[in-house]
Amino acid sequence: MINNTQSQKLYNLLINGKMVNQRQYDSKSNQLEENPLYNELFTQLDEYSLLYRRIGYALVHKESSFFFIRELAGEESNEAAIKVQALFIIIGRYMTEKGYLFEVLSDYRAGLAPENLAMISAEERYLDILQTCKLCKSRTVEEELDNHLVNRGLMFKNSRGNYVLSEAGLGFFNELTEAYTGSIEA
Repeated sequence: MINNTQSQKLYNLLINGKMVNQRQYDSKSNQLEENPLYNELFTQLDEYSLLYRRIGYALVHKESSFFFIRELAGEESNEAAIKVQALFIIIGRYMTEKGYLFEVLSDYRAGLAPENLAMISAEERYLDILQTCKLCKSRTVEEELDNHLVNRGLMFKNSRGNYVLSEAGLGFFNELTEAYTGSIEA
């Protein structure tokens, strides 16, 4: 049976384009912990799927680690998705060029440091890409990450203030990487 309190919290998150990750970061303990909202969705998956389908959305469960909703009649790509992709591309390119291991982005004890974001902001080629995607016109890279990745549950800030990919962020980042490498091979 659906828990009404959790159902309302889930609706507010999902309808606003946020992800529900299996685990969430607790800054007090500096640990990842189970997310009760994810557990609610997972244990009542059939009921929630029907509920969201009735209001025009598909409840998507990806990689057995996160949920989000997608409009049934929605477009495949929109401005918000393009901004998320641009930020992921810039982060990935920066990490690769600087020789960082990818695990730095997904380890909740590590992450992308504010100093790294300052270096991204100093690179005109990165800013050109971001501004073409309507990013960093009046905000810093850090503000754009907060707005488009942290607020959506694709990244979180750890206790050191570093940006770390959540399960959803990791899933979408991997999808983007696979699509990019697949287009190069074709």
